[in-house]
Amino acid sequence: MGEKMDAALRRLQEIREKNLQGGGQKHIDRQHGRGKLTARERIDFLLDPGTFSELGSFVNTTGARIDGRETDAPCDGAVIGTGTVDGRLITVYASDFTVLGGSLGCQHATKFIELLELAAAWQVPMVWLLDSSGGRLGYRDVPMAGIDWWFALESRYSGMIPQINVLMGPCIAGQAYCPVLCDFLLMSRETAHLWLGGPRMTQAATSEKIADNVGGADYHMAYSGTCDVVGNDDKETIAKTRKLLSYLPSNFRKKPPVAAPRDKVDREVPALMQIVPEEYDIPYDMHAVIQEIVDDGEYYAVKDNYAEQVITCFCRLNGEVAGIVASNPARPGTLLDINACDKYYRFLQALDAYNIPLVTLTDTPPVVPGEDQEGKGLLRHFGKILDAYATATIPKISVIIREAYGDTGGMVMGMVKGIGVDVTYAWPTVRMAVEASGLDYRKVYGKGVAEDAYEGYLNRSREKIDVFEAARSWSAQMVDEIIEPKDTRKKIIEALIMTKNKHEKHPRRAKLHSRTGPT
Repeated sequence: MGEKMDAALRRLQEIREKNLQGGGQKHIDRQHGRGKLTARERIDFLLDPGTFSELGSFVNTTGARIDGRETDAPCDGAVIGTGTVDGRLITVYASDFTVLGGSLGCQHATKFIELLELAAAWQVPMVWLLDSSGGRLGYRDVPMAGIDWWFALESRYSGMIPQINVLMGPCIAGQAYCPVLCDFLLMSRETAHLWLGGPRMTQAATSEKIADNVGGADYHMAYSGTCDVVGNDDKETIAKTRKLLSYLPSNFRKKPPVAAPRDKVDREVPALMQIVPEEYDIPYDMHAVIQEIVDDGEYYAVKDNYAEQVITCFCRLNGEVAGIVASNPARPGTLLDINACDKYYRFLQALDAYNIPLVTLTDTPPVVPGEDQEGKGLLRHFGKILDAYATATIPKISVIIREAYGDTGGMVMGMVKGIGVDVTYAWPTVRMAVEASGLDYRKVYGKGVAEDAYEGYLNRSREKIDVFEAARSWSAQMVDEIIEPKDTRKKIIEALIMTKNKHEKHPRRAKLHSRTGPT
């Protein structure tokens, strides 16, 4: 080997060793002192051991400081590459907070843009491990010149490949759009913060001092609904990311991964009759019902602490992935308010985009909105769900547990088949009604109604229809089969098997009305 090659190899090794140190031991210690892993530690924890293949490792900053000083930035603060999770290929980006605070420089932005392009071309999931102080200030170049490209690609590939953002540090200003454009956002409770403005920027611009909890994981889970899943620290959040990936296909053309079933297909669930009270006005927790039905009692909740009257989660039934949307009688009040509608709508979009069947578990009161909800457009939000449900081409299975009231609340939960339900099951004690309250219809509609017509309509609208009556005629489009509670799991699996090869094609729609995912 010649001198030139020897010198090149020495230089190669020096750069590699320097890259592994990121911003240096002092900054690594500071990162650990904040309770955070480094970028490379996070990648190692996410991927199967020994599978990380780095790309762009020799990239350094090309930007010049406005004060003329030179800056060395290993990998320009962005570690990218490929690896496997449970044997399936993914692409991964990790911002390195030890290098200039993980700030966004031009080469940094170009690296993750190129990686996202590759992920789309290769049809594999993209995972962001985000921990960044935002745009790199004090440099002659403009990092925001590439961020618009980034956002455009995220939107363009939405519904084509799973895009998962894992936030474990700060994310502020323009860069904050990245997490919300992804399919799913996970946040670390201890260290993640997501702001459009941030405390300092907000106070400087408006003199408003915002609370310390604003922008944290629990805030974005329970209050804003921006976050989908919360982990306590880096390791737990990344572990939940690996779990989420196990429910998602590599791309929109493929089915979700199938696991070898450990639970019995025909397992009876007699405990459901003890969980669900016979009295219609007694609350119970639908989480307990889900746990009894799904494989091994395991499910993956999405937005679990947001709009808690509706449950959205992934699960497996006979080893096959399914998504569950369930009303939760443990949370009294209106089934679907605006927040619950948004939660349901976004989850349904993801299911439809990634070929995941929908199972709805219905025990719903009527929707009785007040002025606040009406004024904020509740009807418009209902319409979004109805549109997404009616046009979704995935298998849609409905189980009515106890009650289904209201033309809207019951409809979006799969009470009526005309909206696009494939199979509807109902327990023997189910009752339904158009309207469940004791409204005085003369006050609602005026007195210009004949007495006999008024009385007949009033009585009929308040009549709680017995499930056997509803099932007498298919023309009612309500119930396909009445089932015993203990057979709920078995019947859902039967319906999923029946609809496994479902192929439904709707007329092409104008772009204005297009959905996330394939048409």
